[in-house]
Amino acid sequence: MNRSGSFETWVHGKEQSRPDAGREIGVLERRGKTRVSEPFPTTVSGIDEAGESFELDCVLDNISSNGLYLRIPREMKFGAELSLVIKFLNGHSTGANAILLAQVLRDEPQPDGHHGLALAIKEHHFL
Repeated sequence: MNRSGSFETWVHGKEQSRPDAGREIGVLERRGKTRVSEPFPTTVSGIDEAGESFELDCVLDNISSNGLYLRIPREMKFGAELSLVIKFLNGHSTGANAILLAQVLRDEPQPDGHHGLALAIKEHHFL
């Protein structure tokens, strides 16, 4: 990891940034922030690539202090803003709720027709 927090590799003697560093099988996760991989129930709303507003329920793949990843059946534009309500359950029905404003960093089409979204957290408030 470099000083700016980006991951790098060496190719032909040159240092290159790698946005997918750590995603290969058997490679240790090297992100700067710890991620929690729990399927927390989430409601997400926004405007998709087609310009249609939506609100739907999903679960998180993972979350850290500054970003999260989830999958939804909507294509999103880079930079689009999404609102999320996350239920951080610590049992069957208890836990904290948070409202987040997040920005789309990456939209990855999935084989099942969903889109994996990498989001940067811009604001958060616990309820």
